[in-house]
Order: sequence, then structure tokens, then C-alpha cells
Amino acid sequence: MIEVIYRDGKFLAKGSFALGLAGTFTNQTFDDTMIQFRDDYTHICQELTKPDSWAYKPLFPYLQTVAKPTEQQIAAGLAAYYNQKEQEAQQHIKEINDCLLYQLFENLEDCAYPFWEIPEAVFPGSLATYDPDELENVIYDQPEYIYKWGNAFYNQPNNGTVPKPDVEARLREAYPMFNFDGLFQSIIPEGIVFSGRFMEFQFSDAWGAELYECAYDRFDENFASCDWHNH
Repeated sequence: MIEVIYRDGKFLAKGSFALGLAGTFTNQTFDDTMIQFRDDYTHICQELTKPDSWAYKPLFPYLQTVAKPTEQQIAAGLAAYYNQKEQEAQQHIKEINDCLLYQLFENLEDCAYPFWEIPEAVFPGSLATYDPDELENVIYDQPEYIYKWGNAFYNQPNNGTVPKPDVEARLREAYPMFNFDGLFQSIIPEGIVFSGRFMEFQFSDAWGAELYECAYDRFDENFASCDWHNH
């Protein structure tokens, strides 16, 4: 949950915003910068005058409280809207996490990335029966269903309105040697920027950022993945 104020020409947040696997983004004070707002008061007011504002229309019920809201009223509306989004994210955390796992493993499978070379990523002894020279062929000898999951996640809502595969369960079955719980616990949230309907966020893993490395995505108001990058 966040508080929002307007100071020195900027909207500033204090508090936290949890976004599933990506972590909990926290500003201990209004001077911290892990949680930021992209737009200033003038820009938001301009958007509120557009009946079909592409960026801010989902926020209209929270921001159009009076004909010309003050900076403080806009700040209160932003806090109310994004706190509601955080509640919705908790309700749909399974879909959000599955989306981020799908993105990761699609990246890994595309290049047959040797995640087993990361000590923390595999359970001790879980590869003892594998021929070291055949690890890539054996581990990535998977059904090609992961490529079909893109239809369920790319630019698709993650808010309960679109049927989804159980990505985590199927990945745990396909990769029994992989330390999923350890990965979840290692995540380092790096920043989130609120920009109207969009939430732009970045995070890495603590295993040397070998899997999630400054991973970035932009979710819309329905938590649809709009711009995934993983360096």
C-alpha cells in the first residue's frame, strides 16, 4: 500500500507495492525512488480533459473527482487507484507469476541456456545420473507446449478473464532438478514506475542475475505483459 504526495513538481510515493514473483517494491520515505510516477500534475490534468485518453482513462473514476482537481486530490486519486491495482494483483498472483515464469523459460529454451551451471539453480545431486556431455540435449528434450503458451500470455490479461495453463506446475514437472522456490526467494525488486494505466517494473535474481537480469516488463491495467525484456 502506498501514500502519495505532490512536492516540488512531482508526485512522490511512500510505502510498498507487491507484484508477485517480481517482488515487493518499497519506498521507506517520500525521498526514495524505487516507486516513481512518470507524469506531473500538468500532464495528468491535460489527460483528464481528453474523453478517450489512452493512458489515463482507466484512472478517470479516481481522478475526475471535481472539474479541476488540485495536486492533493490527484495524489489521493493516484494512491487509491494503484492500491486497488495492488489488491487485484494479489487476487491474481498465480497468473502474474506464471506469466513471468513463462517469459523466463521461453528465453531459456530459445537458447538452451545452461542454467545447471548456476550452483543455486539445481538441487544437489539431481543431475548425478545424467551424462555431463548430454545435459543440454536431455534437459531441453521437452514437449513443445511452452511455445504455445504465448497465445495465453502475450498482450493477454492476467486478471482471471482469459484461460491460462498452469505454467508453474508443468515447469516443475518438466524440470525437476530446478530450484524454483530458491529462485522465488532470490528475487531483487529494482524499481517500478507508474504511468497512467501502465506499471513498468524491473527485477533481477540474486544468483548473479544469470536468469532474471534486469528483467523488465510493462503491465497494463489488466496485468497484460506488453514489453518484456530480459538482458
